[in-house]
Amino acid sequence: MTEATPLAGSPVETSRRVAPARTPAAWAWVLALATALLGTSALAQPQGLPDIELERLTLNPSGKGSLLVGTGEVLNRGGYRFSLTGHYQKDPLVLFKDGEELGALVNQRVTAHLAAAYGVFNWLELGVQVPVLLTQGGDDLTPYGLERPAEGLALGTPYVSARVALLAQADEQPVDLAIGAQVGLPVGSAAALAKDGSVRLIPSVMVGRRFGLLRAALDAGLTLRSRTVLVEDENIQDELGKELRLGAVLATTNEGVRGELNVLVSAPFERSGNAVEALAGVRLPLGSAFEGYAMLGAGVGDAPGTPSFRGLLGVALVNTPFRCVAGGKHTTEQCPDLDDDNDGVANAADTCQGVGQGVRVDAQGCPVKDSDGDGRVDPDDRCPQVPGVERFQGCPDTDGDGIEDSADKCPQVPGVEQFQGCPDTDGDGIEDSSDKCPQVPGIPELKGCPAKDTDQDTLPDHRDNCPTEPGPVSNQGCPVQQQQLVEIQRDRIEIKDKVFFDSDRASILPRSNPLLDQVARIIIEHPELEKVWIEGHTDERGSLDYNRELSQKRAEAVREYLISRGVAGNRLVAKGYGREYPVASNETVEGRAANRRVEFLTTPREGGQP
Repeated sequence: MTEATPLAGSPVETSRRVAPARTPAAWAWVLALATALLGTSALAQPQGLPDIELERLTLNPSGKGSLLVGTGEVLNRGGYRFSLTGHYQKDPLVLFKDGEELGALVNQRVTAHLAAAYGVFNWLELGVQVPVLLTQGGDDLTPYGLERPAEGLALGTPYVSARVALLAQADEQPVDLAIGAQVGLPVGSAAALAKDGSVRLIPSVMVGRRFGLLRAALDAGLTLRSRTVLVEDENIQDELGKELRLGAVLATTNEGVRGELNVLVSAPFERSGNAVEALAGVRLPLGSAFEGYAMLGAGVGDAPGTPSFRGLLGVALVNTPFRCVAGGKHTTEQCPDLDDDNDGVANAADTCQGVGQGVRVDAQGCPVKDSDGDGRVDPDDRCPQVPGVERFQGCPDTDGDGIEDSADKCPQVPGVEQFQGCPDTDGDGIEDSSDKCPQVPGIPELKGCPAKDTDQDTLPDHRDNCPTEPGPVSNQGCPVQQQQLVEIQRDRIEIKDKVFFDSDRASILPRSNPLLDQVARIIIEHPELEKVWIEGHTDERGSLDYNRELSQKRAEAVREYLISRGVAGNRLVAKGYGREYPVASNETVEGRAANRRVEFLTTPREGGQP
């Protein structure tokens, strides 16, 4: 069904009516061009034609994905395409009056389209297309005041275009996305209905995605051009101007013969008609650099330039010998960026073609190995050459103690985490290598051996100054008549008196001899005290260097005294700290006196032997 468009200022009625349906062979829809009839003169005086471009169809110069619709793809840098297309239209311009067809102002139109596209960068494509009207013909409607369009050779509206790619599936992005614009130049032939009155601008957004052997795309844009009144009287106004353009395509992507189906829709923002066209096409490679193609389609609508039938036939020169698509006929060398066996490795790097999807492959496309046979493939195995366990990503735990061999100081013997995999057989918290009694729980003071109480006085031998003679704990296990000036503690030999020296000298005063004699006896009678650190300390008076030197000499003097009483020299270490470790404030006499001291440690102060 078509909508009649009356002619203004003529005996033709100015009311709109619905025309009767035409036969399927003549699906042309209403378009009334009456801009020439702005006056009220008789129909016997034909008026000039308005400046409009009757052609609605523009091509896709690059041919990427579709011959007509932008799919979001652009030519790669240096890529090009030149095409020549023959274009036939049936009844693009038909006039009705009161539902009755008066005739076709244009009933046959043949155009040649020259088009070219070039990839400037991988993201920028430039294009141009020039339509040349070869011939057109129509009915003589001069009795209705319509001048006949020119029928001979004429230039149509040429277009220049640019497209910018924003996203590309080839770059592992979800879709192909591009923006672009076509600019139609008003340099065609107005007499042939092939020229707008101003520049025509068509900005658009194109998005597409490939789904295996199919590609779907949508091209949405606007046609921006000057407003042209076609029919205007007191009852009706018809005009051409801005339009919404939508194009959709579903095309195959295989090599060889390819097909596509395009749907084109135009919806005006002005008071004019709509147009819908569907065109199916086929493309066929003609050697390594040429392509032939053909399209057929039909249109419905009452917008100017909507033919009942449209056909295109063309040939194109392209710079790519063939298209690299999955499943196509090519060698892996010809398409190095494809992944022909679907294993996730591109052809260029794949040395094991044909492995196929679902098989775990390495960077060379070959099945991954499990070199050590531990059930974990080499890429996931931290120790691919040595059988290991899952817990440690394929690295071994030889002794099965839950500690990876690389962190296990004793990888051949089950151990505990506390000692980095080395054993503590008796569970006393002392590593076997340091435990003098590894099969019997003991205490640190005795290097892992159990404590004894030989004289049964409740004080264990290693804390008992007289281990073979019973005595009260308050007197360190010795009989009460033997007053004890020394107490064995866990990390030191505590003295209950001071070691006295001559003022500012390292000579020991005789009053300290009983104390030091008792210290010597304790060390000799307790071999578990393998080493004793003799520390000398001073108060803050004097310089740092002087105090350190004085404390060192006093510690050495004590060491020499103990050696003279029978203590082995290799069990004694002398260390002077000066005023480095005060035990009281140096602000008082008592504090300074307390800081002038000698200490006997059975474990080193700084965690290691000085």
